[in-house]
Amino acid sequence: MGFLYFICNIIPKINNMLFPFLVSLVGLFFLLANAIRFYITCKKRDVLYRIVTAYLVLLFCVELLCNIIGFLYPNSNFFLSHYYFIFQFISLSLFFYNSFENKIFRKIILAVLILVLLFLSIQYYLIPSLYWEFNLIEIAITSIPLLLYAFYYIVSNLKNIKHDYFYFCNGLIIYLTSSASIFLSGNTDSVIFTEPFVLDLWFFNSLFYILYQVLIYKEWKALNFRQTAKKNFENKMAD
Repeated sequence: MGFLYFICNIIPKINNMLFPFLVSLVGLFFLLANAIRFYITCKKRDVLYRIVTAYLVLLFCVELLCNIIGFLYPNSNFFLSHYYFIFQFISLSLFFYNSFENKIFRKIILAVLILVLLFLSIQYYLIPSLYWEFNLIEIAITSIPLLLYAFYYIVSNLKNIKHDYFYFCNGLIIYLTSSASIFLSGNTDSVIFTEPFVLDLWFFNSLFYILYQVLIYKEWKALNFRQTAKKNFENKMAD
């Protein structure tokens, strides 16, 4: 009876916890692979390329800690969400700031960046306990501006047959829409390994994250193909 109970009850619960964790590890692996790809090809590249590289490296560090702490100490890694969203907001705000030539829009991005960071600094100073919880206001004000920037970037470049960071911005829109929607819906009960685990929206959010990383890989491939083609053309012209 004891063995039968273990087979029928304990193993399914372990599998229910491990399967979503393994899916999140797949996303982490793709993130690591993309961070390495961008890092080793970062030399002599433009500022946008270097910002994306820093963004991926920072996010990998946070995601790695999140997975380790979440696996060893369930529900104890919520504080890392602040670093994730704030690092992402700063990095990508700088990315879009350098992407646009319109001076007014650049000033808007800079103003939003400063105001959001100032607001969050005051909020955490007044309510220190928020550090150990999900901060829905933080998620909203760091995600929504990035969605708007990415959408505007794509629309403003529609006339160009080929332009850089098209895959990156589309992936960002897909992932942030999924992630922000889940967080802001208040569905935080099963964020990291509650028991018994069910395949809820968080599982599908991991799938969208993997899709985001696949699109980042496609962006890296496209950027480096153009870079190689440009060098080959310059070499031919020099000959």
